[in-house]
Amino acid sequence: MNRSTLPQRFVRSSICLLVCLQLVSSCQDHRPLTPSVLPADVAHAWMQMHIRLTLSTTGYNSIVSNRSFGYAGITMYEAVLPGIEGSTSLLAQIGGNSLTPSKSSEQYYWPESLNAAMASLTRQFFESTSAANLKSIDSLETAYKAHFQVATSPEKLLNAETYGRQVADAIFEWSKTDGGHQAYKNVIDPTYTSPVGPGFWVPTPTASPILPHWGNNRTFIANSAVSSQPGPPTAYSEDPGSAFYAMVNEVYMTSQSLTKTDTITARFWADTPGNLNVPAHATNILSQLLVTTNQDLFKAAAAYARHGIALSDAAVSTLKTKYTYNLLRPFTYIRNVLKKSTWNPVIPTPPHPEYSAAHAVVSAASAAVLEKLFGDGYKFSDNSYASSYGVRSYNTFQEYAQEAGRSRLLGGIHYGPSISTGLTQGAKVGTMVNQLTIK
Repeated sequence: MNRSTLPQRFVRSSICLLVCLQLVSSCQDHRPLTPSVLPADVAHAWMQMHIRLTLSTTGYNSIVSNRSFGYAGITMYEAVLPGIEGSTSLLAQIGGNSLTPSKSSEQYYWPESLNAAMASLTRQFFESTSAANLKSIDSLETAYKAHFQVATSPEKLLNAETYGRQVADAIFEWSKTDGGHQAYKNVIDPTYTSPVGPGFWVPTPTASPILPHWGNNRTFIANSAVSSQPGPPTAYSEDPGSAFYAMVNEVYMTSQSLTKTDTITARFWADTPGNLNVPAHATNILSQLLVTTNQDLFKAAAAYARHGIALSDAAVSTLKTKYTYNLLRPFTYIRNVLKKSTWNPVIPTPPHPEYSAAHAVVSAASAAVLEKLFGDGYKFSDNSYASSYGVRSYNTFQEYAQEAGRSRLLGGIHYGPSISTGLTQGAKVGTMVNQLTIK
């Protein structure tokens, strides 16, 4: 299989699944039966656009993308918030300044507010993307605006467009102060020097340290990164009888007995070219669930906001851990201590320290939010790679997070204890995010 075609294949299949089918069915007439029920297709379309842009914009690795999904979700929610009866500003709960429209709620068409807000924010976050991508952003905004003209008056449409842009501009200005502004331009910090010594992480020849100060960024939930920090990793040792040696040996022995299913699992969750990155994959799962359960615009915006905040804060938490302990990767220990000089992992070793396992942290935070949104014991399927790796099904959201975490051991890039710790760490972040009042 030619993996280089996966992004194009994903964009075609996902946008058709999550957007076009809705436009053809529920959105042929965008006038809802009651004022409180509005289709969510515009929210899904913009989130799929966001996923597409993280695939094709230089510098948008998983870490940077986690942050962008956070702000995208918040923007969606704040853009429609005045239309939600009894709602509470999310910005006021996470350190930002709440926004208030100048007119009564009835004077706005809220789908267009979200459309205008997301178009504006997306252009600002992805200012460096290709001309073709920028044209796609314009086209999506224009298409929805034209679509909404049959559903409401020109005055309400203009009011909503103006307010949506105000929301996006305010949130983007606030985002500039969190420590991650334009990080896609400076993924590698040339001034950073990794600590040297036994047990410390050694960057592989093609992997310079990325975003070593990300753990100091402002989180949406105050102190969520600090309060979710785990204790130190297993003490380093080269003694064959030590816990550390056994931990690494598990990775090596697993690599020697991988089944075809194991390899597919490792590659299914891999953050590699051709695949979705970690937050894009998690967000795509959420999109599928929202479409399957037919959530309306307000519920979808609220879900994207809560989930995006969890992804972003989880990334800050795990990067803080990684550059606090700077633990070496299995690649280094297996080659240098176990003397397996030709050993290679199934998937490439990421350019940052091993502990804690970032995929486990982010997936567990995602799972905690999904469990709040859809309930404990909710069975679902992930169709993100239906045409390549196949459909994968889960009995619970915890099962999804655990498989995503274990995939890193199968891939040869993380130790078992780092994955277990990461799952606990991410669940703590998710629990904190779930305390937010989001209707």
